[in-house]
Amino acid sequence: MDRLTTEEAFQSGLRLFNEGEYWHAHEQWEICWRAVQGMDAEFYQALIQTAAALVKWQQGNLRGLQLNWAKARRRLVRLPPVYRGIDLATLTATMDRLLTNPGGASAPVL
Repeated sequence: MDRLTTEEAFQSGLRLFNEGEYWHAHEQWEICWRAVQGMDAEFYQALIQTAAALVKWQQGNLRGLQLNWAKARRRLVRLPPVYRGIDLATLTATMDRLLTNPGGASAPVL
């Protein structure tokens, strides 16, 4: 996959995520994840798992939210606080708040 296509998928995923279209964001980031290795692969996998957690949140499936977020969080904390322009420290804090108050917390924005 060429770099432009991967970058377009990344940007599309960001837009979809911020619109609350977590499943579709997940699908876009899968394109990116398959095209990279190393730290970039960890980054995309963490975003994919975060999006999956938020799909479960939208469905009211708190166990699914917890399980997917636990997997994503393990990856996110191993990455730099800001990666590819995304504030992962803020994402982690926002998701942690969501997990402790799933009915009253706001969804993260990237």
